[in-house]
Amino acid sequence: MFKRIILFLFFLDFSWGQCDPNNDGQLNEMDIIENVNCILDNCFDGSQCDFNGDGYLDIFDICATVDCIQTGCWQSEDLSSLHSSINLIDIPEGTFIMGETEADYQGPPGSYDAYVHTVTLTSFQISETEITNEQYAHFLNAAYYNGLVEVQLETAPGPNMGDTLVFGTDEAPDEYRGMGIYNLSGTRVMKDHDNSDEDDDSFTGDIEPENPLNIAYIGYDELNQSNNWFYVKDPADPDDFDWLELTNYYNYTTVSHQEDTSTLLNDYSDWEELADYPNNLPTVLEVSHWPATFIKWYGAKAFTTFYDIDLPTEAQWEYSAQGGSEFQYATPDGSVHGDGTSANWNHLGENPSRGHVLDVKLNEPNPFGLYNMAGNVWEWIEDWYSPDYYINTDGATDPVNTTDTGYKVRRGGSWNYHQATLKSSARAKDEQFKGNDHFGFRITQNYLQ
Repeated sequence: MFKRIILFLFFLDFSWGQCDPNNDGQLNEMDIIENVNCILDNCFDGSQCDFNGDGYLDIFDICATVDCIQTGCWQSEDLSSLHSSINLIDIPEGTFIMGETEADYQGPPGSYDAYVHTVTLTSFQISETEITNEQYAHFLNAAYYNGLVEVQLETAPGPNMGDTLVFGTDEAPDEYRGMGIYNLSGTRVMKDHDNSDEDDDSFTGDIEPENPLNIAYIGYDELNQSNNWFYVKDPADPDDFDWLELTNYYNYTTVSHQEDTSTLLNDYSDWEELADYPNNLPTVLEVSHWPATFIKWYGAKAFTTFYDIDLPTEAQWEYSAQGGSEFQYATPDGSVHGDGTSANWNHLGENPSRGHVLDVKLNEPNPFGLYNMAGNVWEWIEDWYSPDYYINTDGATDPVNTTDTGYKVRRGGSWNYHQATLKSSARAKDEQFKGNDHFGFRITQNYLQ
């Protein structure tokens, strides 16, 4: 009876979207904490969850908030717009030095591609953080609602064969029509990291498994009736994750990518996150704020195309990463601390790293107010990659490489990469159809549009 009364008063007096004290675009336990603290501090100013509209914040409103979370009654996000938690930071126009000298270059020998040159940029905006699981699920629901994406089993030969992928439909824009954009079945990279068989093939021999938490956190429910077909999965919900099964694996044979199915292995007990299940696992709220991974370049482009925004150009990204202070590393202060507090990277030099992605607001922001430009996930860039592109763009304004080379740029390093990739000038490349447990993106908005 009490629950029915709460719901009746809720629908009678509650105005949609007015009950989100911390303005993160969702109603969850953080809002309850904010409301409780507000009651204790007598801070009520009308912006908190006054469900019954009586002008007071009290235990009745707390109970109604809990009830609304449990019944999923709160709907505020407009699918046609960017998720409200995305914050775009203004970056001023300026001229800067891009690249680094060959003497300072720390990439593979013979691969120097960061020729020093001068670039001028007009002002633009860039997202404060990498795009999160929650924000990307919001986009997928919007695109699905508009008939632009569909969920299918990947049948083509390749690394995703047999996985369930989100594809662009025949109605999607040219940029991603018919292309896989996100891997719903994405799991940790499994390969011979230490090359113990000395054949220089990561997909033969014995596997050194990565952390099982490096997994796709966006789920799909085709029967959902509330425009929430895509959602952030709960690590502690066995319907979302069977961790014992997910930690099963096979080694490879001497033939590349061929599994030795004669012996089933399992490393469930090797990970502290799975000990005392489910108490050591991250919460669904925490993984909601982790960067969306298993994003192919097509998936990043689909996001920006839908909302009429952009991916950063190489020049925009590097300028932002320098923080207006010519930072050598894309960290909060331009330096790298060996304890991992400057960025989420493989600071212990493990092979493989036992880490995983973390909150998009991990550590402090750089002087522009941007988080995790270094580490956490590699970030897809608009430019096509060319090792000598910089040679021809000295003195250019707002350069972007539009010549198809077969590879797109990614920037910033990730949780499992080494220190050199954290440099503001460090460049990497991959095919557009790639996207695993350490690929993500952030967005920009150009003022000229």
